[in-house]
Amino acid sequence: MVPPSGEREDRDDADPGLARERTRLAWARTAIAFAAVGAAILRRQPVAGLIVLAITPVVWGLGRVVTREEGHEPRARRLLLVTVIVTGVAALAVAVALLSHGPASLRELLPHVR
Repeated sequence: MVPPSGEREDRDDADPGLARERTRLAWARTAIAFAAVGAAILRRQPVAGLIVLAITPVVWGLGRVVTREEGHEPRARRLLLVTVIVTGVAALAVAVALLSHGPASLRELLPHVR
């Protein structure tokens, strides 16, 4: 049986800590994904793989900053910090993608496709 929509909203408002915990877990999963992708890239392109692996603790730490309890630092300042770091990681990813040695053609990328 599905509870009325007002009842569901009251439960979510009653325990906002669950939302914070889910967000913390999502950031942790993202950091684990960065580590896995970095390890996979490391096999073919060591420099790019090391860069992705170096970003992993930054992503994990950023998740800790985002989900920590309201404290001395204003929320707007934390949001600015998250925005700057995420933008920096994205710019670094674009630079690695553009500067790394990739296949010259689609045929090199997919050698078994005719």
